[in-house]
Amino acid sequence: MPIAPVSHAVTYADESDDKKCFVLSCVSIPTAQVQPAQSEWDAPSLSNEWKEYFLAAKAWRASLRDEFRIPVSKELKGSKLATGRNSYDFGRKALYGERAIEAYRFALKSLEFLPGSSVFSVAANAGYTIYGHRKLQASLYAMFQRLERMMTHKCKTIIFFDEGHAEYRALFRRACVFMPTGSSRGSWADGSYSKNKPLSCAIEDANFKDSKTSWFVQIADLVAYATLTKLRKERGDLSEKEIRLGSGDLHDYIPRDVLNRRVVTNGTDGIVRLR
Repeated sequence: MPIAPVSHAVTYADESDDKKCFVLSCVSIPTAQVQPAQSEWDAPSLSNEWKEYFLAAKAWRASLRDEFRIPVSKELKGSKLATGRNSYDFGRKALYGERAIEAYRFALKSLEFLPGSSVFSVAANAGYTIYGHRKLQASLYAMFQRLERMMTHKCKTIIFFDEGHAEYRALFRRACVFMPTGSSRGSWADGSYSKNKPLSCAIEDANFKDSKTSWFVQIADLVAYATLTKLRKERGDLSEKEIRLGSGDLHDYIPRDVLNRRVVTNGTDGIVRLR
């Protein structure tokens, strides 16, 4: 008999792209966990963990409002916040320059309420290919492979993507049937370079959510753009203004315990770099 899952999570994903590199970031939020029966007369129960994280996210947005006058109702996007192309100041004026970067740092540093090892990113350079796929598709495959390791057979997840990429669903469905996976040792026991390890941790279909209505998708967006600027700094592509403001260091403000640093062997920042 298959082992029944003992917990459930929702994974939210969003992307950032500068034509040279595509970044896909995700955050997994526990929703329910099976609580064992207290006696032989009781049935197992389910906890509602998602509500607690939702309330914490609500308080997180309220702190951004109190500290930086960013309305809770405003959709928070990393690219708009970092570049000043926004109307975040009281919902009417632009929040820009050092003040905007300070708000971005605060937003990331305050993500300590997220579960441990719940956030990671995959970045694919424009010329990189994996199993015949490039950029978006390559990042998605790598994300699915890491989710499969994170969840194990005791946890299942539903995946929500930000709207705008219909191809997500097609590749998701394909990965549930055929997902070539390489070995960390270079080859599998039979000598093959890859083997089919279908995505099994996800239930239902790939889903889409308007980021305007989801604080967790917005968090994924903030992480994705911070990851992109970190990678742009590594390759020396930041503008003088971005260097002066410290935009390339934003990712460093994400609490280290929140990042899943095991997505890469000997990794320290929770970023899978596909080069």
